[in-house]
Amino acid sequence: MIRFAVVMLAALLSLPGGSPADDSKVTVLVVRHRWHTGIAFPAEQLDPALQFLPAYFSKPAYYEMGWGDDAFYRQDNSTWRLVRAMLWPTNSVLHVVALDRHPETLPHGDIQPLCVSSTQLAALQRAIASDFVLDDNGTPSSADPGLYGDSRFFPAHGTFWLGNTCNSWTARRLTALDIPMDYLTLTADGVMQQLTGRTACREANHY
Repeated sequence: MIRFAVVMLAALLSLPGGSPADDSKVTVLVVRHRWHTGIAFPAEQLDPALQFLPAYFSKPAYYEMGWGDDAFYRQDNSTWRLVRAMLWPTNSVLHVVALDRHPETLPHGDIQPLCVSSTQLAALQRAIASDFVLDDNGTPSSADPGLYGDSRFFPAHGTFWLGNTCNSWTARRLTALDIPMDYLTLTADGVMQQLTGRTACREANHY
């Protein structure tokens, strides 16, 4: 009986993801642009749930993703559009940027690295994938030019309003990394403050 149990344990540990010791580490980055936050991760770690993305971009080093109000995000960030987006529930989009180098080398306002396991990163990407509006073929219903560089806007699920901001989205998605975040995280400051003290993986510090 003991021999059978040992054999079964060995078989389970040989399966993909069966051994926590085999779960490699990777650095995910939370990036801040003024009052907006997004999430970036290495393109080489792209999960099958997001395999529709490469068709829209050149071969990037990183993908950066953010969620927000369609009109405010896509058109301009005027105070009027911000107030309108906060007070009236509006359609949302995902903004995906294909970066050709590490985000640390780009003019972001603030960057917070997070050392996570590859399993956690896969869970994060599956959560993000669920936000895309996809057609029957599993591809985005549309893809419009983004704000800068090699970027695109994709229709997203969910409505933007005062209680559901781009930063709320970032906070919710970070829970897929087993990072505890306050339920009502509405501001960029709120996101970044809760991540203070976290560091990049040692092997990922070579930019």
